[in-house]
Amino acid sequence: MFRLPEITYPLTIDSIGNMLALGHEMTAHCLNIGCGQHSRVNLVALGHRIGFEHSCLEQDLRRHFYCPKCRAEGRDDKRVGFTHHTLTVEHSEWPREREIARKQVGRRAG
Repeated sequence: MFRLPEITYPLTIDSIGNMLALGHEMTAHCLNIGCGQHSRVNLVALGHRIGFEHSCLEQDLRRHFYCPKCRAEGRDDKRVGFTHHTLTVEHSEWPREREIARKQVGRRAG
């Protein structure tokens, strides 16, 4: 278990813990032309690994990420960018959890 930081004002979203406390999420994407690799970042796992107080700015996170597709092909694998966005109802669950919920609804209807 982990403790989320207290939300204070003026509001700044400057750490992984603040992103989680405010209900934000992040996706990482490769910046190499023709790659197109992207994925959702598990902020809880990242926070446990590098600390919930760690900055969520691109220049501070970039050294912890790489593109596996570009690495396998011998290209520069450290050209990774990030997008921060708020959770929406449709995207607030991880794919596995969403699929489990859909199956449960299907069983109830059938």
